[in-house]
Amino acid sequence: MLTKLILTLLVIVGALWFVSSKRGEPKQRVLVIASKKEQENRQMLRRGAYVFMAIMVIAAAVMIYMELSDSYATVTVHVVNTQNGTRSSYQARRQDIQGSSFTTLDGRKVYVAGIERIEVEAN
Repeated sequence: MLTKLILTLLVIVGALWFVSSKRGEPKQRVLVIASKKEQENRQMLRRGAYVFMAIMVIAAAVMIYMELSDSYATVTVHVVNTQNGTRSSYQARRQDIQGSSFTTLDGRKVYVAGIERIEVEAN
């Protein structure tokens, strides 16, 4: 996940650098006098772009927060033996649950046998 964020930031920085750098020979600028209406339209578009970028940054921050808070949530893990029906319960973080093993809150690593199944219950 961290690599995705770093890659995204690198792409944004690269795009900003590409847009801001002068490419090729400097061109002579022609003085164009825009009407008041055109200036207002440009200003409105610029503000709209800034608002859109702010909304996208806020949405990304909310999504990252939700994903992190979900992965650090404490859940109850039930290990059920399918042959005799015995059930053992443990507390673990959602991110610490792998396919056939998990790590409890007190640091114990639990491996689940092939005849057992894992049930995850949100607290």
